[in-house]
Amino acid sequence: MVIGSNISRCLVRLAILFSGVFLLGAARSMADDQITKTDGTVIAGQIISVADGQVMVQSTTSRGGIAKVPYALTDIKSVTMAVPAAVTTVSAPGTSPAAVTAALEPLVKQFAGLPADWVVGAMAQLAEAYSAQGQGDKAAAVYNQIVQLYPGSSFENVAKAGKAEMSLKAGKIDEALAAVQPMVDKANKDIAPSPSDGALYAKAFLVYGQVLEKQNKPQQALEAYLTVKTMFYQNPALVDQAEQLAKGLRDRNPGIGVD
Repeated sequence: MVIGSNISRCLVRLAILFSGVFLLGAARSMADDQITKTDGTVIAGQIISVADGQVMVQSTTSRGGIAKVPYALTDIKSVTMAVPAAVTTVSAPGTSPAAVTAALEPLVKQFAGLPADWVVGAMAQLAEAYSAQGQGDKAAAVYNQIVQLYPGSSFENVAKAGKAEMSLKAGKIDEALAAVQPMVDKANKDIAPSPSDGALYAKAFLVYGQVLEKQNKPQQALEAYLTVKTMFYQNPALVDQAEQLAKGLRDRNPGIGVD
């Protein structure tokens, strides 16, 4: 396991490579949404819902009417879709779990299963909000839904990181470590992760840092938190959490630093 050596060597390059954030808000319009099918066909319109393995797309006909056409999820390769404004709003640091739940519950119900980063991010954030409100069963159900809807995809790691955090809160330190260690190891080898992978790594490092604290390894824990701030900063809310954890660690351990 290497945190500092790989990360410090790549820090400058990564700071240049990453200029965006994980969630960029924009008003939705029909032109924003595009579906690329596995056969290369591109469908333009407004994605209005996902249900029963199908994505419903609304578009304007040549005569000015409105048409709604379903497309099977299994035929969809990728989706380009503007992030709903509500998702960006509740992603701001300091948003209460209750506000997150109120905003994201209907969106997750409407779009769960769509192969879009923001949808899985919203599902993970909703699960975290449930957990913060003592609704562990609901949180676990959302994480299980991610695994069910996105089998074999990188999105499964979002659920694994979330479940690891729940294990940590339950005092199951070894279980939490076993879940995030592979993600931490992968992050140490990935010098140019995508924005979505960067946000995933951030979550894994937050859990990893807290595990290290429980193992009485404050210096390594601090490095894990600072890694989120300097490298995997695509999600502002996770960066804010890393800063708070780092501050608390420093307050408890005056004079602590990293090599």
